[in-house]
Amino acid sequence: TDRKHWEARQKLLLSELTHRVKNTLAVIQAIARQTLRSSKSNEEFIEHFDGRLAALSRAHSLLVETNWQGANLASLARQELEAYSTEQPSRLRIDGPPVILPADLATPVGLVLHELATNATKYGALSRRGGTVTLTWSLEPRNEAQVLHVLWQEQGGPPAKDPKRSGFGSVLIEGAIPGTTVKRDFLPEGLKCQLEIPLKRAPNGSSQ
Repeated sequence: TDRKHWEARQKLLLSELTHRVKNTLAVIQAIARQTLRSSKSNEEFIEHFDGRLAALSRAHSLLVETNWQGANLASLARQELEAYSTEQPSRLRIDGPPVILPADLATPVGLVLHELATNATKYGALSRRGGTVTLTWSLEPRNEAQVLHVLWQEQGGPPAKDPKRSGFGSVLIEGAIPGTTVKRDFLPEGLKCQLEIPLKRAPNGSSQ
């Protein structure tokens, strides 16, 4: 009986692993194709593709630590953003209540934060010595669920300009997170990006 239970458990784990690997490979293929289409050179493709794969890897690492139960938003944000402010940590502010992102949201949220940070480093607040980025979030109860409000605010950099052509980075920011409403304001003081992400309420009442 114990052996049968063990074999059944192994089959279940193998099936789940196969499903996750297939999903991950599908995401990587989509990222590779879209990055290639929007890149002007091989060097640009490699730079963007490597960065997006690294963001994907960081999100997956957090999920593995919790046995794929979810990822802590604050930990995910720090992993994706702190590398861009190692010389001046004060340029980056991250703040918000405890939120556990479900597995299906952790990866796209990580990718969006990576794109915002990359753009800020190249064109926005983090491209200037005195520029700063503030990332905050809050939870709003709504009906039987909750809504996660995320605010990305850049200050002290060059005036934000609406890009003339919509590259894959913009596509990721605007459409990577399922069901999310995205508003980007290109202001004289810097980019302001607001995300409204619907979340399910976990059985114990915590955010998920």
